[in-house]
Amino acid sequence: MRLPEVPRHHAGVTPSLNAGPGHNKVSETHTQAADGIELSAVLADLNAAAERIWEAASPACPDLSLEVLPEIGSTNTELMARGRRGETSPTVLTACRQTAGRGRQGRTWLASPGDTLTFSLGLPMRLDEIPGGGSALSLAVGIAVALALEAGLQALPDQAHAPAIGLKWPNDLWLKGRKLGGILIEATPAPGLSDGQRWVVIGVGLNVRPGQAPSEATSLSSALKTAPSLTVGQIWSWIAPALLAKVRAFEATGFAPLQAAYTQRDVLAGHAVSLWATPGQVPVDGHAPSDTGMAQGVSETGALLVHTDKGLQAWTTGEVSVRLQS
Repeated sequence: MRLPEVPRHHAGVTPSLNAGPGHNKVSETHTQAADGIELSAVLADLNAAAERIWEAASPACPDLSLEVLPEIGSTNTELMARGRRGETSPTVLTACRQTAGRGRQGRTWLASPGDTLTFSLGLPMRLDEIPGGGSALSLAVGIAVALALEAGLQALPDQAHAPAIGLKWPNDLWLKGRKLGGILIEATPAPGLSDGQRWVVIGVGLNVRPGQAPSEATSLSSALKTAPSLTVGQIWSWIAPALLAKVRAFEATGFAPLQAAYTQRDVLAGHAVSLWATPGQVPVDGHAPSDTGMAQGVSETGALLVHTDKGLQAWTTGEVSVRLQS
């Protein structure tokens, strides 16, 4: 791990691998990733990225902690547990391998070293005081990730005209008509926080290489044939500082100033959609949709607007699943 001199309590990169005797290399069982990328190389890539993120983000957030782990069950689960224990300093946590990652409605999200970037940002927020709350926050996070990813890609050779990253309400990132990544927002009361604050954890997952991604999904390397050398650390260093800044701005202003930016990336707008109001119900399980209609964008609070037979309806995250009608 780089920066071994930074102590745990310091607002900087937190070492995950000790440099002392018996800790100078990764266990042989984890040294080689399934796709031939050495875990140690992915660790080095992420640790170098953590330094760049710290340099970019620390002036505005000097108490920020960054952590890189070889393997974890779920970065979101870990940060949620810390918050419940009262560990509520702003923290960005990533891991080379994630074995029990979770998506929306309990879906599994696995991450293999070098194939998928998975990280979580945990911080105290007055989420309940913001119109739209976590529903709107998910959309703001999507905008932040999309903008940062596009800026990074367009700065690369031969990528000046990289395609735009689309956003599929409520929490998916799309590229060329297929899912590229997802966002998971969770919140909990936590000891020691001020009145009105909750511990909020924002999880982000992006497919960098095909790896274990579902066949219907896409990855940056497969969608952008001229950018095969992208690494998870490179992408993390683009996204994390921008995400932290956007979340702070969102807490101050809400979603309304971001509505136009979301509209430019909205992949549902103008399409017929089916909606399931009961959490966990999806088309493949044979459940009939609660309603159908034409997607009409999002409101100032991040609700999905759908014109149905009953008129214009507003749907909020956590109450509905959305599928484009075939």
